Amino acid sequence: MAGTSSSTKFSPDGFMMISRIRRGWNPFFFTPLDPRPLALFRILSGLLLCWIMAASFQNWNRFFAADGIISLHSENLQNSRVNSVLGLFYWTEGIVPIEAWWFVGMGLSLMFLAGWKTRFATISIFLFIEAMLHRNPYLANGEELVLRACLLYMMFVNCGAVWSIDSAKAVRNGRTEMPMLPGWPIRMMQINVAMIYIISLPCKMSDDPGWVTGDALHWTVASDMWGPFEYPWLTLAFGGLLRKFMTFGTVIVEAFFPLAVWFRPTRRLAILTISGLHLGIAVTIPNVTHFTLSMVCAFASFLTAEDMDALQSIVSTCRSWAKRTLSASANEGTSSSVRPGATH
Repeated sequence: MAGTSSSTKFSPDGFMMISRIRRGWNPFFFTPLDPRPLALFRILSGLLLCWIMAASFQNWNRFFAADGIISLHSENLQNSRVNSVLGLFYWTEGIVPIEAWWFVGMGLSLMFLAGWKTRFATISIFLFIEAMLHRNPYLANGEELVLRACLLYMMFVNCGAVWSIDSAKAVRNGRTEMPMLPGWPIRMMQINVAMIYIISLPCKMSDDPGWVTGDALHWTVASDMWGPFEYPWLTLAFGGLLRKFMTFGTVIVEAFFPLAVWFRPTRRLAILTISGLHLGIAVTIPNVTHFTLSMVCAFASFLTAEDMDALQSIVSTCRSWAKRTLSASANEGTSSSVRPGATH
């Protein structure tokens, strides 16, 4: 019998897919992008950072002082992650009072929000969040981790290219065109955000049977730790059908977003539904409000120039309607103040 030789051949469909990926790789990662979505992210996350700093003011010393809820001088302190050498607070202990760092953090948050010396503010607020996490890792919440990841990529791009003090100065100095931003840091941020759902959804469905039975949000909303005490009845309404709708709706939206957000026909629906989900979580589960709002901030990075044009058109229409309404009200008030027969 003649020997037969076999060779593994790659299918034509496989070659076509690889060729399609190669053709799309550079345009996807390296095409310059509109700066307005990132400016919207900067403004939203800047507002959130200011809110977080304001909320932490009363307990700042308890959280981060050397003799706070964690005593740095305790002989029983064995966790090397506490007051790590990677954090800025470690190197300034005994030199800069911990109270002063709160004002630094609030100042950096306001700079980032306003877009004043934006690149400096972006890098500084990233290092500030790092300092908080390395001082007391037990206080780490989702919002710090999400914002830290986003700011890591934003250090490589100018978040203040538009809608900022920096951009206003550039216009006064003669800039006439809106600058485009390098695409790869924004794409990396988008991929990071999408991966949150790609990883977390299968994990929580395998770890918690409630996501499969439709009861997961009952235990969250009715929880003394996470949920609001005012309306635990919410998950019991309609014989429990509402909690199943909420639970399965969450699963569908979180599964839909990381796949659909990349395609033009489904992008806006994906962003609207995932944003609506997180805003709903912020209302119904108030103890995770900061985390859910940090995710909403990150969703702004997925908007395109076309989306921003539509959004600005909506804002302009609303502004025109408000002006007409106020003008009509003022004219009505003026005419009603002139009473018949009041001439002299």
